[in-house]
Amino acid sequence: MVRVGIVGAGNTIGIAGMHIQGYKRIPEVKITAVYDILRERSQEYIHRFDLKDAKACESYEELLGEVDAVSICTPNAYHIELTIQALKAGKHVYCEKPFGNNAKECEPVLRYAESSGKVCMIGLCYRGIPAYMYMKKLIDKGELGEIFYVRQSQGGNRIANPEVKLEWRMQEELSGPGAMADFGSHMLDIGDMLIRDCAGPIREVQCMSTICIKERKKINGSGTGAVDNDDVASFSAKTEKGVLLSYTASRIGSKHTTEVYGSGGCAFFDGKEPFSLQIQKKDPDGGYTGDLETVKVPEELYMINENVPKQPFVINFYFAMKEFIDAIETGAPVVTDFSRGIYIQKLIDALWESSKTGNSINIDFQ
Repeated sequence: MVRVGIVGAGNTIGIAGMHIQGYKRIPEVKITAVYDILRERSQEYIHRFDLKDAKACESYEELLGEVDAVSICTPNAYHIELTIQALKAGKHVYCEKPFGNNAKECEPVLRYAESSGKVCMIGLCYRGIPAYMYMKKLIDKGELGEIFYVRQSQGGNRIANPEVKLEWRMQEELSGPGAMADFGSHMLDIGDMLIRDCAGPIREVQCMSTICIKERKKINGSGTGAVDNDDVASFSAKTEKGVLLSYTASRIGSKHTTEVYGSGGCAFFDGKEPFSLQIQKKDPDGGYTGDLETVKVPEELYMINENVPKQPFVINFYFAMKEFIDAIETGAPVVTDFSRGIYIQKLIDALWESSKTGNSINIDFQ
């Protein structure tokens, strides 16, 4: 039995709740502790998710004494400190994305991770969406032919409301970039995962970003404060073999979509439909044939046991948590390890630099 602690209950979105739903479907897991800087939030989570065996801890140190592994769900600026502390205490770590505010601050964690012998994983969990599993399989089998380009969008509309107050995610000191990192981390991971094998790694990026709502009411205290990271970022990338990827990340309104175009056809993913794709075939030597067809993802790709949830968004967290726990129990490697987290963070850093300078940034890492 793996004893897991949840760190950071959250005041708005509360991504920790998705971690908990994933862990609760894994028989080998027991959530034994929850810690938040506001103890009443920990207690509320324990009640909401019926965590009968969990303790609402007074401190992070207390939580570390109750667990074998931690899920870190705090603001980005605290990821590194909490991760290092957990590794020094001999705990396995699942850390939410993005890894930190920038890649430089993440680098020291690798030394601790490599010497610890513990499982270390970053929460790039969208690759566990069944439609992405299927899209990857189609690309690898050559069903879409030579890949021409990829287009993705992600985001949300909650923050479009100017009455939403100045949260940590709107402050560069606590979050690093805004939508660019929050949603861009998933899109960069998915795009690279889908086509790296056929198109090579990313070799160039460029980005433009903007702040749409520049002032917001302060959460604590009176008056307003400045938003100093992006509400919307539009960016692009070119791979080693010249394939283009186009991205839009927006926290003031967006849909979750991915489109892949190739010489043999195209595939469309709608985030509201995680168990299907729309596919249109193309003659490699001619034009498109027929209409878009909705194709269900074969269940054998994702129904690996009776505990797999069929709810959108919940299913990919289950697969991420299961990979983490399986690695703890068997010693198997994880795909989105800390090295992957730093790779994605370096790409975000390059996008942030491009946005600030107006220049394209060459990528010499992979």
